[in-house]
Amino acid sequence: MRRHFPSIQIATLLTALLASACASSPASSGGASSTNQGATAFGNFLVVAIADNYTNRAQYERTLVSLLKVKGASATAYYQAIGGNKPVDRDAVREVLAANSYDAVLVTRVLNTASQAELKSGSAAAKVTRREDRPLDFFRYDYEELDEPGSLEIRTEAMLASQLYRANDENVVWSMETSSKGADNIGQIIDEVAEKVVNRLRRDGHIAK
Repeated sequence: MRRHFPSIQIATLLTALLASACASSPASSGGASSTNQGATAFGNFLVVAIADNYTNRAQYERTLVSLLKVKGASATAYYQAIGGNKPVDRDAVREVLAANSYDAVLVTRVLNTASQAELKSGSAAAKVTRREDRPLDFFRYDYEELDEPGSLEIRTEAMLASQLYRANDENVVWSMETSSKGADNIGQIIDEVAEKVVNRLRRDGHIAK
C-alpha cells in the first residue's frame, strides 16, 4: 500500500518516541507500510531501536544491521556508533550523523507487548515404597501414582513501529507497524520483526541494489 506520508523531522519524532516508548497503542495490521512518492533507495543506514531494555534494544539493532548487510547495504547499530548504553536523543543522533556518512536513519520503537501463560500438566510418575515382608521382587514394592509438577509456557506478542528518514533533510520517507506472532522468547520476536522490516524495505525500494 502506497500513499503520501507527511514529512516529520527526526528531532520532532525522537521527542515523541522517548515520551511514548512504553505506552500502549491500538493494534493495527502488521506489515502495513507508507511511502513518500518519489522516495529514494539508501545504502548506508544508522539503525536505532527505542525500548526500556538495553539488552533487547542492542540485540534488535544488531539483528537489523545483519539483515540489511545481507541485502547489500551498509549499516551500523546506534549503540555501537554512540559507544554503549547511552540515551537516544536528537542531539546525539545528529552528532552521529554529522561524523559519519549515513544517508538514512531507521528508527524502531516498541508500541506494546502482551504475554499469555499456559500451565501444562505433567505426566504421572510412580512413587515406590519398599515392602520387606514380601518374598518376590515385584511384591516387595507398593506403587503410588503421582502427578509431576506442571510446566508454565509463556507466549509473548509485540507490536513495533519503524520509520525511515533521509539523513540530509531529516524527513521521514517510509513507516511500518509490525506485529509478531506468539513467541517463546524475545529473541524469536526480534528475529521475526526484523526480517519483516527489512524485507518490506527491500520490497518498497528503499535499499539500494
